Amino acid sequence: MNQVTIDLMEELNKFGGHITQIRDAIQSKGVNSEGKLFKFAEEINRIEPASTYGYILDAVKGAYSKGYSDSEVVDTLNNLQDKNQPPKPEPHPEPNFDAATATEIPARQFYGRSDLEGLLECPNVVKVGAEAFIGTDYNIVKLPKATEIDKEAFRYSNIKVLYIPNFVWKDGNLDLYNNNYPKYMLNKIVVADESIPPSDISFNKNDFEVYNHDETKKWNIYSNVWKAV
Repeated sequence: MNQVTIDLMEELNKFGGHITQIRDAIQSKGVNSEGKLFKFAEEINRIEPASTYGYILDAVKGAYSKGYSDSEVVDTLNNLQDKNQPPKPEPHPEPNFDAATATEIPARQFYGRSDLEGLLECPNVVKVGAEAFIGTDYNIVKLPKATEIDKEAFRYSNIKVLYIPNFVWKDGNLDLYNNNYPKYMLNKIVVADESIPPSDISFNKNDFEVYNHDETKKWNIYSNVWKAV
């Protein structure tokens, strides 16, 4: 036999030894097929992974079987209440709310009041609670002194023009969805000069107008900078 043939036989012998080692290693993990690689593969694929998260995976599979999509499952998990934070206090709308003198709009103050339309102006309000405007049909809301505004204060309202010139609007600190679920329900908003509005406005509502406190500057929703009017 020439040298090439000898080298080839040596390599084949080594390979055979490796196969034996692979077989022994796989069988030590509880796979009992008779040494043929494709049989090992089939049996390995049937093994359920042992995981401390197995019951969570089962729950996700159950959600899929009920018609839920990946994004819906992920959204549900992402929106779970933070159990490390104390629960929000139950809302107590002020029964005698006076827009002219009030310094706070309590949580859910106008919740579900679809009869409220037109203009709401609260010249002294500094703080606005969660879900304060859900379901209302105010067209214009003016809160010139408001600086403490809950992220969900205006969610699911139908406000078209919002004046909050002392509120610093930054990505993530104000939800502006309405009943039809567009990301930005407003046509116009006036915010503090220090504001840095979200960079995705142009992708979601390209006719949305954002102005600084005295409306001398307008936020360019494409280049994400303030520009003089």
